[in-house]
Amino acid sequence: MEKTIPTESLIQYYQRTGQEVPADLLHHPAGTGHFNVRLAVTATRKTPFNRRDYFKICLSSGTGKNKGTLVYHDKEIQLQQPCIIFTHPSVPASIEIPCHSASRYSVFFNKPFIEGLVPPDVQYASPLFNAALHPVVALTEEEKSRLTMYFAEMQSLQESAYPFKREMIRNILQLLIHEGIRLQQKQTGQPAVIRDRLVNDFFALLNLQFPVDSPDSSLKLLTPAHFADLLHVHVNHLNSVVKKHSGKTTRTIIHERVVAEARALLRNTNWNIAEVAYALGFEYPSHFNKYFKQFTGVSPQEFRQQKMTPAAHL
Repeated sequence: MEKTIPTESLIQYYQRTGQEVPADLLHHPAGTGHFNVRLAVTATRKTPFNRRDYFKICLSSGTGKNKGTLVYHDKEIQLQQPCIIFTHPSVPASIEIPCHSASRYSVFFNKPFIEGLVPPDVQYASPLFNAALHPVVALTEEEKSRLTMYFAEMQSLQESAYPFKREMIRNILQLLIHEGIRLQQKQTGQPAVIRDRLVNDFFALLNLQFPVDSPDSSLKLLTPAHFADLLHVHVNHLNSVVKKHSGKTTRTIIHERVVAEARALLRNTNWNIAEVAYALGFEYPSHFNKYFKQFTGVSPQEFRQQKMTPAAHL
């Protein structure tokens, strides 16, 4: 049996949720820009734990304990206050919100709908495009009210006959993305946008390697030197520029991304340890075992025993 991590398409999403598949997706499943916005006011069962080939932004308005749980990569994030959630398509995720929670908006759209509208440095600063960032941004009541107006306006436009409604919706989407960056920067106190072409090119190359979908498609770029060669710069220059703009060394950023992917594969697939090691570019499983324990404090097998999610939930 082929070992791959399933990725849900927009067509599969509509089928799973019992909705009619829009005609544009049926006739042009890959090339047509697609957008939808929904307001959910009833109970939502736990969504399947998988990756997606589309983007999704959710606005949760509930407050208090037990208002929901987002499982994102290897993390369980409690949704105990109003928040906006930006889930990166390549990151396996599932959300469970109890039936007594308040109403919530969600928008989902594919890459062609927004392609070319968001500059690389803004993408790096947004969890919607940068899988290394925390996906949940907490909101005050005032912030929640303001963002709710954005979602409501997109829904109103979607249902209207205005001929340029898609252009307006794209503009509001960009506002939402920038709001998420701005609010996250405000909460963390860290600079959000890196305006350096070399750094953005480095992150673009890094992110192109993920997700790892099969043990037969292993990572190729594992060291700063590998990236420097492709970017046609000296490795010392790459290290200096990346450290200046991100606060982390190139090697640290690579390690963090590889370890995050290792956690996801160990938790969410039935691949054996050797297959995970090969998928991540390690020649020998013993080297992967030592590497993983160095960064997490536990062996891959110990981590899997603690955190494993059954494959049926993928």
